[in-house]
Amino acid sequence: MPLSRGSAVVGFTVLLGLLLAANMEFTGKIPKGIQVDWEAILNFDPNSFAESVKRWLYPSLKITTSWKDYPDVTSTLATTGSVVAALSSYDDRAPMNPEQVS
Repeated sequence: MPLSRGSAVVGFTVLLGLLLAANMEFTGKIPKGIQVDWEAILNFDPNSFAESVKRWLYPSLKITTSWKDYPDVTSTLATTGSVVAALSSYDDRAPMNPEQVS
């Protein structure tokens, strides 16, 4: 049960997020009996932690280059205003307070 505690789940989720941000997908499973957060806590230096994890992590990483198929952001959102508009969830048609709801 490598993800039976909240700290382990959060740590592994953050790791998966970092890998996805680097265009890497983890396609495997954590081996039975391994708890990644305890591996990190109990190893005294980062190199020994990396050595203990890379045996099962590295073979399960799939590097993707699908982002190369997408258009460049600057060609799609050329101005700062268009970037803000794309990221905004503001809807000027939405009521401002509950009393305006009809």
